[in-house]
Amino acid sequence: MLDFFFIAVGGAVGACLRYLTSIASIPINKHTSFITGTVFANSFGCLFSGAFAAVISVSSPFSNEVAMMLSIGVLGSYTTFSTFSLEVFQRLDGSTRELAFYLFMQLVVAISLVFAGYSFTLHWIGGAA
Repeated sequence: MLDFFFIAVGGAVGACLRYLTSIASIPINKHTSFITGTVFANSFGCLFSGAFAAVISVSSPFSNEVAMMLSIGVLGSYTTFSTFSLEVFQRLDGSTRELAFYLFMQLVVAISLVFAGYSFTLHWIGGAA
């Protein structure tokens, strides 16, 4: 039961951070419609997910509850696959170029950021190469 509490707290934190990311991206979104709060949230979330996975792979500085709070709770509610899917759907009738760039940002860049976060953190903390 304690697991649920930690995940719920992490989820609340992640959701609030997601909202703040959306607000912070408004000035950029006014100039480019394909860079949304979702792109930022998913990109940062992927970078942090990779870094978190690297830390956990070397040693486990967190209790199981805290690890679940951070990964499932915070990162799970911060990154937003459902919003990504909705934004793709909303772009289906628009510019193919914009849709392709949006998908590139969300998929290729995000997956690259997971790799970068993992590799950098693993190198930084002195884990295996």
